[in-house]
Amino acid sequence: MTPSRVFTLSFVGDVMLGRLVDQLLPQHVENKEDARIISHFIERYPSRLGKGNYTHSSPWGTTLDRLRETDLLLINLETSATTTNEPWPQKAFNYRMHPANVAPILHAAHVDYAGLANNHTLDFGTEGLVDTVWSLKRAGVAFAGAGETTDEARRPAVLHLPPLGDGDGYHAHHHTDGQSQKKKKEAEDNNTAASEYKVHVYSASDHPRDWDAIPTFHLVDYTPSTRVRLRTLLLSGGPGKHVADDDVGSTASDPEHQERQHSHRKHNLKQETQPPPPALKIFSVHWGPNYSWHPAERIRSLAHFLIDECDVDIVHGHSAHHVQGVESYHGKIIIYGCGDFVDDYTVHEEFRNDLSAVWRVRVRETEKETEKGLGLGLKLERLEIFPTRIERFRAMLLDPNDDDHVWVRQKIAGLSKEFGTVVSEELGEEGQLVLDLEG
Repeated sequence: MTPSRVFTLSFVGDVMLGRLVDQLLPQHVENKEDARIISHFIERYPSRLGKGNYTHSSPWGTTLDRLRETDLLLINLETSATTTNEPWPQKAFNYRMHPANVAPILHAAHVDYAGLANNHTLDFGTEGLVDTVWSLKRAGVAFAGAGETTDEARRPAVLHLPPLGDGDGYHAHHHTDGQSQKKKKEAEDNNTAASEYKVHVYSASDHPRDWDAIPTFHLVDYTPSTRVRLRTLLLSGGPGKHVADDDVGSTASDPEHQERQHSHRKHNLKQETQPPPPALKIFSVHWGPNYSWHPAERIRSLAHFLIDECDVDIVHGHSAHHVQGVESYHGKIIIYGCGDFVDDYTVHEEFRNDLSAVWRVRVRETEKETEKGLGLGLKLERLEIFPTRIERFRAMLLDPNDDDHVWVRQKIAGLSKEFGTVVSEELGEEGQLVLDLEG
């Protein structure tokens, strides 16, 4: 029997590369107050932050090799990338980085996807959003959740496994990395057809509510009408694809009726002539309040809905600023809160927003029943969690003996247990927490 291939997708939470992080780089936005503050850090830590010592790869710290070795890397980009000077009015924090830093920083870690549905993408208005979108387009990094048009904001980013250079994201615009070349050679040595699998990534945010007036930002709530819209969007493969006019009209006028008819509509959507579904479907969502250990019941309900009725395989949650529990649900995975991966924030003593993780999902090629008979597909196999800490504007992998590593794994294990999900007490060979998704 031909050995099945294994792929990895790595997720991190909020990546905030603006403000003080941006000021450390040679080309940065002009801000006198930020420049004044960062000068004190540079004076205190010259060997780390002095001129030439903080480069475009520095934000990733010691996680860089771990990030580069994964097949696909997905982040939430928690800042705008613009030199526009007009901030969104009456907002407590407005973040921006210089557009020139987007490509070199994201390329350094081989980022394939950057989520834009969060509460900082529009910090400098729609002009700043367009600058951000074009920075990612020029960098060749896939995105979702916001865009130049409503369609672009809501449609999924399309990634590929293996990332052999002909998909979207980092690998489409750069030389194939060693891991991808190795997988290609293994397929050739085993005389197997090197099947390519599509991965669709959708993104949305439940705040800020006043951005509901911006059609190019994908905002969601927890109402029945939003569920109807999400189901239509995720089962049809994107906005405007094979959705009947009467479906759209009734969604707006009678959401409760549409909710009762969801099974019928789901069946109809799948029966229509359209491309085959992706091998994996991911929903990256910025949800819930800051600093809350437990996701609200409506958040858990939406997560279950995305899996049960929209065929989502991985829910990539973020926003709380700290790690939350993870739930294994019907063989799929819900990461409620990935935590802040890199930023310049003050540390909250209770919630430890400086502690986070690289969340790596292993998927295995397997035989699956399809509409055309038996075929190959991908199955979630395991979640591996590598604890990290932000140190001087860098993401640093934690040693298993570090007290903060112990804190992260105890916190995640305890919170996950409340969902009925058991994280193994035994660490993996690389010091990671392990959650078996096949048990």
